[in-house]
Amino acid sequence: MFYGAINWAPYNLSYMWPAVPIGWLSMVYTKKRHLAFWSKYNYVLSASWSAAIAIAAIVIFFALQWNDVAVSWWGNDVVSRGCEGSACTRLTLLKGEYFGPRLGEFH
Repeated sequence: MFYGAINWAPYNLSYMWPAVPIGWLSMVYTKKRHLAFWSKYNYVLSASWSAAIAIAAIVIFFALQWNDVAVSWWGNDVVSRGCEGSACTRLTLLKGEYFGPRLGEFH
């Protein structure tokens, strides 16, 4: 469970958060309160979401990438802003300096 979050490490929390309420609604709320409905329709609902994502990817590819259209919005630019795009160094080292124990000071 903890190692799975490492795969999302360079991304903002807003990339994965929209899936949490939908997953909770399906797997916790609906299953607990309407088990017969969940048993009958959960697979179809999950397959329809997966198909919708695939169809959206095809539409986006042919509408934007095939025609080489650049859309500038926060979801495209947020990854390269701030310290995620370029290193924000708090401390700088002078020539010949380094972090850690000096030579001969290892115990």
